[in-house]
Amino acid sequence: MKINKDDNKYIYVIVGQNIRRIRKEKGLTQVQLADLIQYNDGTIANIENSSYQTFSLEFVYLISKKLNIPLIIFNR
Repeated sequence: MKINKDDNKYIYVIVGQNIRRIRKEKGLTQVQLADLIQYNDGTIANIENSSYQTFSLEFVYLISKKLNIPLIIFNR
């Protein structure tokens, strides 16, 4: 999904792409990540492919905490 940097949803696209990248680097499937943070695997899929327009900071924090990675890495 292409999105303009000036669009308010841009950050969600970037974070979703980074969640996918980090998940794969950790060798996890979407189902495994969902189980780890106690979310539905469909939610993970939707966030990674930009189908969700928004998600909470708590969601990102849970991933950060469970995978032991700094929050800042999601915005790169």
